[in-house]
Amino acid sequence: MQVRVTPLPRDNFRSIVAALITALTIGGWINALGKTPLRDALAAQTRLWWIEQVVSLVLGIVCIGIILRKRSLLTLAFWLTVYSLVFDVVRWIFEFKEGQLRIPVALILYALFLWRLWITRKEVAAVENIIAAETTT
Repeated sequence: MQVRVTPLPRDNFRSIVAALITALTIGGWINALGKTPLRDALAAQTRLWWIEQVVSLVLGIVCIGIILRKRSLLTLAFWLTVYSLVFDVVRWIFEFKEGQLRIPVALILYALFLWRLWITRKEVAAVENIIAAETTT
């Protein structure tokens, strides 16, 4: 029996949000590494900040896989987005308490991406259940 892995269902909205997340992640790193004051401040960042940056970078790379409709990256993308969303919500709450009111673009993108990944996971699970039912009968 040959198992064929099908790509993720086509979803242009999901792909656009994934592309925006990737572009903002790469753009942020280019900005941080390209400007001397920002680059010099990198050494003073906390371990948690660095963990978030690594997760963000990995999510940006995984988003490219989601754009290419790689099914194997769906679960990883989902959980990395959950982590990034929680991290940004906590940061936004702390900034709001300090009196900083900003529009959290990354937070909005993560929420939209998570929503589309959730829909995709349900679609993939439904297709897999149908295939499993057909093979057992």
